[in-house]
Amino acid sequence: MNVFDLTTRFLIIGGGIAGVSAAETIHKLDPTARIILVSEEQNPPYFRMSLTRYLAGEIGRDKLDLHPWEWYPENEIEIIAGSKVRAISPKTKHALLEDGRTVGYEKLILANGASPFMPPIPGHELNGVMTLRSLEDVELILKKCQNPANVVCIGGGLLGLEIAGAIARHGAQVTVLEALDWLLPRQLGQEAAGILRQEIEKLGIKVIVPAKIKRLTGETRVERVELEDGTTIQTDLVLVSAGVRPNIALAKEAGIKVNRGVLVDRRMRTSDPDIFAAGDVTEHEGVCYGLWMPAKKQGEVAGKNAFGEPTDFIADPPSAKLKVLGLDLFSIGQFCPTEENDRLVTLREEGKYISLLVRDNKILGANLLGKTGLDLKVKKAIETGQDFDAFERENPIFRN
Repeated sequence: MNVFDLTTRFLIIGGGIAGVSAAETIHKLDPTARIILVSEEQNPPYFRMSLTRYLAGEIGRDKLDLHPWEWYPENEIEIIAGSKVRAISPKTKHALLEDGRTVGYEKLILANGASPFMPPIPGHELNGVMTLRSLEDVELILKKCQNPANVVCIGGGLLGLEIAGAIARHGAQVTVLEALDWLLPRQLGQEAAGILRQEIEKLGIKVIVPAKIKRLTGETRVERVELEDGTTIQTDLVLVSAGVRPNIALAKEAGIKVNRGVLVDRRMRTSDPDIFAAGDVTEHEGVCYGLWMPAKKQGEVAGKNAFGEPTDFIADPPSAKLKVLGLDLFSIGQFCPTEENDRLVTLREEGKYISLLVRDNKILGANLLGKTGLDLKVKKAIETGQDFDAFERENPIFRN
């Protein structure tokens, strides 16, 4: 067996924001610490959340990288790029790479992310049916959209809408299909979603909700999307955004406890005391976040605890902003009433929609559309537990 490095102190599996944040954190704590980061992609780690902006042409390729290649060796971080870890052995503290090499470690951080979920729609295996998760995916989509085409985006969540908006900028005719009753069902209430739909359709993007897909058909590649109500949509490309699933196989095969994700405590520890996990691969207190900011924070916490500096992960209320479509949308926390004393404080103005969920005089969540100027103020009010009465007094928009 070819032993690559038996003296590695910190091994990180995964080149996303969680893995890079863990590496950055460890390096800050000890600039001499030896860190090896294994990434499946050949590219340097990049801002995955900006892929749709790159697809839309808002930013160039040079704006995607988290750091230039030379930054990593300069900071004692060795990247093994374009390589996959086939197995880990907690007993011997080694990771086996697909080329047969092994990497030893003292502390291991799993940050190997998640993979797009492809629903079992008949015909999903046809050429021209894709998901978007990587830079390689975006490059392929850009090639396919060089000439205006008919594109169907399956999924009306954040990623689906961002993809739709990005592709529409290339002159394609875009149709969005959402199986549930309104767009962004995880982020918006029905009224806010209705306003958002109107704005999206003004951009020339067709929206069908609810849309129950019967099958995808075509000869050698996808040509049609057939709905259960008999509607047929001609298409040249189908992009599916149906969520992601944590990549738990590696941890599971190593005997680490998993559920929907790799189970971690507030210090990002797994069931093995020398193995930590962070980012989209994790499940923390029943939640698989699948979001950029929690992944970044978890990476930092995992890095600190792997180094030996006890730090707890404190989850922020889930929040989301919509990019690419040119629309201002902010959603945070709980936005639909679930208890008898819940109340919605709603304001509608030209180009603005505000809905705050208040319980016991505290703001639990909000849907904000348009340039309200309240995004950060609402976030702070939720995090600090500010009384709604005080929040209302501080913000003149409520006194108009």
